[in-house]
Amino acid sequence: MLLDLKNNKSKCIFDIGTNKIVCLIYENSQGNLNIKEWSHKRSLGLNRSKILSIDKVSKSILDTTKEIKEKIGKINVNITDIDFLSKKNYSEINIGGIRISKKEIRKSFKKSLQNSNLSQKNLIHSIPLNFIVDGTKSYSDPFGIFCNNLGVNTFNIWINTVILKNLENCFRNANILIENSIDTSFASAEACLTEQEKIIGSTCIDLGAGSAKIATYFKGVLEYINYVPLGGNDVTNDIQKGLEIPKDLAEYIKIIHGNLEYSNSKNFKINLPHGKEKIITQNLLLGIIKPRYEEILEIIRDRLQDNLVAKVGVNKIVLTGGASQIPGLINFSSKIFNRKTRLSKPQTKFSFLNKPEFSTCVGLIKMKSNLDLKKIIKSVSNNKVFNLVESFDNWVKESFM
Repeated sequence: MLLDLKNNKSKCIFDIGTNKIVCLIYENSQGNLNIKEWSHKRSLGLNRSKILSIDKVSKSILDTTKEIKEKIGKINVNITDIDFLSKKNYSEINIGGIRISKKEIRKSFKKSLQNSNLSQKNLIHSIPLNFIVDGTKSYSDPFGIFCNNLGVNTFNIWINTVILKNLENCFRNANILIENSIDTSFASAEACLTEQEKIIGSTCIDLGAGSAKIATYFKGVLEYINYVPLGGNDVTNDIQKGLEIPKDLAEYIKIIHGNLEYSNSKNFKINLPHGKEKIITQNLLLGIIKPRYEEILEIIRDRLQDNLVAKVGVNKIVLTGGASQIPGLINFSSKIFNRKTRLSKPQTKFSFLNKPEFSTCVGLIKMKSNLDLKKIIKSVSNNKVFNLVESFDNWVKESFM
């Protein structure tokens, strides 16, 4: 008999990527993560993280769930919108000189949300950065202070409504409802950055198959996100064209022989269709791969430079994602960014999850389970401001009471 997730403690997350879809059923009791079931399949119908065919994506979701025994109800899922919008917002209320309580904090946040409605866009994250008391003093915890005016600074992330509706339709066709949609760059960063890295200023770069996701933290809070519509698939396509070989063989060569370091003498042999062979020098392959990685990282560097906080605050680069595993990338990246660079992978007790390509999965689990992160999760099943206020209310209760 199938178990219904609505009636037990199990939770479900989906990671929707250009090349793969992951479904994971888990329990997380008092910080003890238990993976009950998981499945992953090749995704169809997506390109550069965008849904091109709802039918194909729906089929990929159904194929992924065939191996799952538990009945899936509502899920948390990542969402990638290259044309997203993010900006900081300040909102203020007059509380008439009384002492700040949970009620006043809730009112200030509700007004902030009401001022954040944009046409044809959905607000998926509104992250409280700090509170301003009487227009001057900044507090992370203003509880108990007497004041006339209480303001809140938030970092807001919107996605295009059509992107969200397409994703909802894909899951609805598989009889699955989305409870929370979480920005992919945000989820990956939560899985990969340490608390110290968030404080000193660090950028997490998730190099995926169809896009690169960027998230910058400074002084402990998320300050900047961005996307570059280039990824590992572009490297594969370059190899395919440069060596005039089938795409599957190009992907194999990228994984087995791909490198970002010079090798003067090394070469390897590949078997072509119809019994033919071809000798490839490592430096020829490097000459194909290097320009694409250089392009991706330089675009990211330039975008970070265009953002004042990211430009000043980034002291470290943390790389993750499937395309980050190519040998030589750490040194290559550190030269481009002129920053300390490390490769990150999730740290769980489950070895199959501890790979860079599963960073988003682990981030989704962490963001759903960690009480401090409830403030950023919004139910998308109902588009009323009330849902996000309720999530914020939970965060206030856990953080300040």
